[in-house]
Amino acid sequence: MRFFQSVLKEIPSDKILKHCYPTNHKKMSLEDRIGDGKCIECDCDSWILLAKESAIVVQGGKDYCECMNCGHTIHL
Repeated sequence: MRFFQSVLKEIPSDKILKHCYPTNHKKMSLEDRIGDGKCIECDCDSWILLAKESAIVVQGGKDYCECMNCGHTIHL
């Protein structure tokens, strides 16, 4: 059995696309990707960027984030 702990580190919203898409970040805007940045389920605007090794990212092939309040997931 193995366990891993994630540590949350804030990424400024103006740097998130460059963080996720280092070579293609200039082709899109954050507003194009997630609108006003509020969760459609609970209106929260704080997100956890899921680890590249997480199942949803590996299977989906995209960067995903999860609402810190309700757990709703979206991709960037």
